[in-house]
Amino acid sequence: MTSTLTRTKRLMIAAAISATLPLLAQAGTASELYTDASKVVPITELKFYQNKEGLTIANGWGDPANGAHSNYIKMAGGTASGVHTHTDSYYGVVIAGVVANEAPGSSQDHPLPAGSYWYQKGGERHVTKCVSQTECLFFVTSKGPFDYLQSK
Repeated sequence: MTSTLTRTKRLMIAAAISATLPLLAQAGTASELYTDASKVVPITELKFYQNKEGLTIANGWGDPANGAHSNYIKMAGGTASGVHTHTDSYYGVVIAGVVANEAPGSSQDHPLPAGSYWYQKGGERHVTKCVSQTECLFFVTSKGPFDYLQSK
């Protein structure tokens, strides 16, 4: 059982890295994104806070309010965002729970369990849902700020 759990965690990390790499290449030079020191941050040391849009996030690298970044987002089980857009495109990787990211009025959710990812094109209206009963945690990366623009 332990080896399966470890393998699953490795697959989730690999998925997060794979989804992030294309955006890192577009975001700028390494000196713009990172300090010149290696860094290791266990999930237990992430500092979650509510941003101005009310999302519960923890910064990975960069600054989600002002530019290229990666961050973690938590959603309570059985909840959904309102219909919204983001100026910039982003990738999302599911770490825990089951997420769906759909166009408004979609007749069917496409469940994304841990290890899955999605790409959300900037400017497209969508709804992000935590369709599991347990809390969802996902990792988001973007070449621009993570704004949340309410839409009708």
